[in-house]
Amino acid sequence: MPDIKKQDTFLSDLLAKETSLNGKSTAIKKLRQKGLEDVQKTSFPGRKDEDWRFISLRELYSDSYIPASQIEVTLPDISELFIEESKNARLVFVNGRFSADYSSTDALPEEVTLGNIADLSADGEALVDKHLNAYGDFEDDIFSSFNTAMLQDGAFIHVPKGMKVDTPVQLLFVQTDADEPYFTTSRCLILAEEDSEITVVEDHVGVGENKYFSLPVVEVNLERGAYVKHTKIQRESMQAIHIARTAAHLKQHSNYESYTITIGAKLSRNEPRITQLEEEVEFTVDGLVLIDGDQVSDTHSVMDHRFSHCESHQLHKCVINGKAHSVFNGKIFVRKDAQKIDSFQENRNLLLSRKGLVNTKPQLEIFADDVVCTHGATIGHLEEDEVFYLKSRGLNDHQARELLTYAFALETIENITVDSVQELLVDEVHNYTSRTLQNQD
Repeated sequence: MPDIKKQDTFLSDLLAKETSLNGKSTAIKKLRQKGLEDVQKTSFPGRKDEDWRFISLRELYSDSYIPASQIEVTLPDISELFIEESKNARLVFVNGRFSADYSSTDALPEEVTLGNIADLSADGEALVDKHLNAYGDFEDDIFSSFNTAMLQDGAFIHVPKGMKVDTPVQLLFVQTDADEPYFTTSRCLILAEEDSEITVVEDHVGVGENKYFSLPVVEVNLERGAYVKHTKIQRESMQAIHIARTAAHLKQHSNYESYTITIGAKLSRNEPRITQLEEEVEFTVDGLVLIDGDQVSDTHSVMDHRFSHCESHQLHKCVINGKAHSVFNGKIFVRKDAQKIDSFQENRNLLLSRKGLVNTKPQLEIFADDVVCTHGATIGHLEEDEVFYLKSRGLNDHQARELLTYAFALETIENITVDSVQELLVDEVHNYTSRTLQNQD
């Protein structure tokens, strides 16, 4: 089959292979049907599309994938992946399917709902049926439509009015080893009611070195005065393809903090979209990318300011080694009459090799006149003067470069408040800097 034909039918062909979808919920069945129709009428993106012109998806559609439900699962001990603070506030999904054996919600107040979307919807949970797929904001996007068409298991979190949850919730998505490439989709819906507060750690882990295609979609809705801290860690197999969407809706006086750490996957694409629905909100959408070899990481973000009085912040930092390729396209969008907006966006890139590639395109679209919006991008190597200074203080060349790279990367994760997660990421940064600089020797 010619590539252009395979590209056009790739996701439709995958849909035809899945025969084991959960049919217990009428609401989910209707959503899947709509997703199927949208996939069939939406074109597959290519380099002629502005939002995809810097990367090729040939790595995705040139292979054939089977549903994860058709592979034999051999799961190693995954207890080391559990976050200590979330011992009894954890949902685990193995190859996209909910695992009750590894999940526990005992540490959460009984007023908080944490469970599998498919089970809750089948049991008549009205909040799931009402809010699921209500915050996607991904129009004419074939990947989010495909996720909806495959909708089955996923994480649902509901925090009632005034409830402040001290225990961080871990959503652990584990992909296992397999002889054939497979695909998984996962869904996450977070509802934070008025004046509520919760911390969520979304963790995607590949325990093998096999190829698979993972397509997660996350929806977050913050009512007035809600505060959600959301950390996403992507450490998939180095042969995997990870294409993700995150959409957050914010109402008055709410605050959404998002930190995305990208380490794994051969090809990854992350698309956060933050939408201001009322006046006086705050949000952060920071990121850290550590890539090496032939990895490709692409981040396309939209910060949509629709009303007045909003503070937003985005610091996206990338460390690139080998022949790795980093793409950043961040848009600050300020609509008409959205006055008193204070928005900051910066993309900083550190190249550790001469063969690494960076494409960066920060954007401003402003239709109001009383705003303070700044954006920028930098691309550079380690400063030799800084290396020399550290060497003059007794470090060798390797140690000096490792320390400077380490300091550059750590700035992004220092605001993560879960201690064990911060320790995990510090170790990941240290392993990356040690490995990449060692390979240059």
